[in-house]
Amino acid sequence: MSDNACYQQLGFLSNSQLNGTLDRVNTCNRLVSVAINSAMMTSHHNTTTPLSDATPIWPISLVVHYLIAVAGGMVVGFVPEAFASRIHYNSGLEPFSPMIATSAFLLGYFAAGKVLNGRAATFVWIIGLVWIVFGLYDETRNWSATWSPQQTRLGYALANFFGPSEKCGASECLAELLFTTPFAASIAYSLGAYVRRWRKRRQPDSTTS
Repeated sequence: MSDNACYQQLGFLSNSQLNGTLDRVNTCNRLVSVAINSAMMTSHHNTTTPLSDATPIWPISLVVHYLIAVAGGMVVGFVPEAFASRIHYNSGLEPFSPMIATSAFLLGYFAAGKVLNGRAATFVWIIGLVWIVFGLYDETRNWSATWSPQQTRLGYALANFFGPSEKCGASECLAELLFTTPFAASIAYSLGAYVRRWRKRRQPDSTTS
């Protein structure tokens, strides 16, 4: 219905009542127009938001970042770790594969913000923690002093997850490869992503990602 038709139906009103009603109608029209324009501007802003700043399904983003941290860290850091292992062999650093962890840190710093929800990268350590806790449980649930070189369950866990090669050699240090190294890589990746976000917050005018 047009505005004129609406106005014709108000003919039974007095002039003062009609003028007041028309003023309210015009005010409502202006408010509706403002609301529509605001909604259109908001919709346009949302459709032009970069993918990295959007919020995809958060758990999927978290898992993707974890895979980048672990698999990417191992691929990039494999050769440096092979050389560095001669230095930290049988030391407290050995179980954590420091060069792989360093590679994961660099991936978190330089690549995390460009993959899905970059904020999820700072929480990758949670998956690493859950994974190593599961590994500790699974590895020690059938422990027995009759066959273990270590006299306690805790000692067995420490030797196989955080011990040098001379202590975990009986199991070929597989627990360190499957659980400890991914745990260290996930922490390093999260730390790298956090440092990157922290630096960007301190440099709001920077255009680099």
